[in-house]
Amino acid sequence: MATKKFAGPSPYTFTPTYPKVDYFYTEYLENVTTKQKGRACAVPVVGAIFGLGRAGSIHLTSIMNNHRIILKYIVDDRSDMFENIRKYWKLSKDVIFLTSKESEKVYKDKSVNVVFIGSPTYTHHDIVISSIANDKDVFCEKPIAESIEDTKKCYEAAKSKGRKLFAAFNRRFDPDYRSLKDKVRQGTVGHVQILKVTARDSPLPSIDYLRTSGGVFHDCLVHDFDMSCWVLGELPIRVQATASALIPEVKAINDFDTIAFLLTFPSGAIAIGDNSRYSAYGYDQRLEVFGNNGMLKVENERPCSSLESYLGYEGVKVNPIFYSFPSRFKAAYKNELEHFLDVVQYGDPMEVTSWQTLAVSKIATAAEESARTGKGVEIDWSKEK
Repeated sequence: MATKKFAGPSPYTFTPTYPKVDYFYTEYLENVTTKQKGRACAVPVVGAIFGLGRAGSIHLTSIMNNHRIILKYIVDDRSDMFENIRKYWKLSKDVIFLTSKESEKVYKDKSVNVVFIGSPTYTHHDIVISSIANDKDVFCEKPIAESIEDTKKCYEAAKSKGRKLFAAFNRRFDPDYRSLKDKVRQGTVGHVQILKVTARDSPLPSIDYLRTSGGVFHDCLVHDFDMSCWVLGELPIRVQATASALIPEVKAINDFDTIAFLLTFPSGAIAIGDNSRYSAYGYDQRLEVFGNNGMLKVENERPCSSLESYLGYEGVKVNPIFYSFPSRFKAAYKNELEHFLDVVQYGDPMEVTSWQTLAVSKIATAAEESARTGKGVEIDWSKEK
């Protein structure tokens, strides 16, 4: 009876609330109310997807599980996979499989209003330009094109036709990273002094993939540069990078597998990063922000993270971190697709703008130059539109 006086009023007298970081509960509420962000459901888009490789297969999974999309075409040059894909996803005969030589059928089909690109980097520019020329909005894996000039042409084409061109920087849509960014922008850590990003890949990509990836700076480090600029809300004025090729097969194709970089920003903030093509213990992705008020950090995620083992005298054991990007960023891939559909169907502002994509490409180019020359590179943004 000694604590009964602390009981307070009945919980039924309170208006129920829940923490917004519980994004699964938010999704549940949308399913219950059959409204997405409080809006009535729009007419589904009709789409085509190019490429079913590393990224394309992830996007196909998201598309097949999204009621806002009707998939009409799948384009890939591995035609031997077509029947297995149809059986696995239980696709009707309405879904048409094509090879890249038959792509014109997609472009000329006026019922298709969105195109998803997950094919190799060297194919992006032509698919983007052809899709936009035929009045289709485009969701494209980064990079949009192999060069900054070609990327600009893609965005200029989209602007002239009034179409949407979305560069899929999926990590912006990861709930953990987004929460950190929001807190930084709210001033939680005060004036940011140091941002640290670690990105170590798993598993080791094949050499065939690396040959057509565009190089580690434009394939991997663009994510680190994008995270740094996105969280801080500014662009660096100086880039320094050092890189090594410790894996013989990577060195043979004139690329790098071990990289460190330093970005200096106008506010005085410094971003420090390390990146590796191969992590033997899993997909290591961490982000930390330090300011005059304190620190925020995102640690690695683990499958079955609430399970711990206490066996004998070995101490406490937890599960290893996620093995690779499809599992670590599963929510991010789903969220970025929802955002793209919000842009197309409801006219929401696009969160990955053309200038941000071009800026990240410019930073990656400067960082590679620094790594290859051994010199720091100053970046002048004054002439950029």
